[in-house]
Amino acid sequence: MDESHTWDSLASRYDRIIRVFDRSYPAIRRRLSEDLRGRANVLEVASGTGQFTFDIARVAKHVVATDISSKMVECLRAAAKEADTTNVEVATMSAYELDAAPSSFDAVFCANALHVMEQPRQALHEFRRVLTKNGVLVAPTFLHGADWTRRAVSRMMGLISPFVAHTRLDLESLCAMIKETGFSVERRERLPGLLPIGYVVAMRE
Repeated sequence: MDESHTWDSLASRYDRIIRVFDRSYPAIRRRLSEDLRGRANVLEVASGTGQFTFDIARVAKHVVATDISSKMVECLRAAAKEADTTNVEVATMSAYELDAAPSSFDAVFCANALHVMEQPRQALHEFRRVLTKNGVLVAPTFLHGADWTRRAVSRMMGLISPFVAHTRLDLESLCAMIKETGFSVERRERLPGLLPIGYVVAMRE
C-alpha cells in the first residue's frame, strides 16, 4: 500500500487536526533545541507541514526536511519560502528508502511518525544507514499503547479517522524497537497529553 495517499488527502487541513494532540509540542521544541544544537546536517523524516522544521533550522546548520506526501512537502516548501529560511532543503522521500548516501547526516529527527508507519523497523534501519557513526536519532513518538485507556482511544481513532496506529507502542516497546535496529538509547522521557509522547534520544552504534 502506498502510504502517501493518506497524507496527501490530509495536507490542506493537517495543521488544524493536530491541534487536538499538540499539548506536548512546546516541550518537544525545547528539548530538540538542545539535542540538535550545532548539528551540521540534520535529516527530518515525516516533517509534515513543518511543525518542528523551523525549530530545528534555528539550531542546526542545515536541515533536509522530508515527507512521503508530496502535498505536505508543497505546504512546507511554501512556508520555508515565506519565512525566507536559507538553511532548509525540502524533498519528497519515503522513510523506507531514503535518497541519501550512507553516513551523510549527523542527526535524524522523526517526530510522531513511527507508530503510523506500516514498517517502522525498516525506517529505523534506514535512519541508521544515513547517520554518521555516533550520529543522533531524536524520535518523539505518540504512545498509543501507553495504557488500556490510550489503547481504547487509539482503536476508536482508527475507526473514525485516517490516523491509524499500526504499532501501539508504550515507552518500553518504543525503546526496545529502536535498540533492536542498532541504536543505543541515551535518554527517554514520557511527555503528557491525550496520547502521551515518548521522547527518545538514541545514538547510532
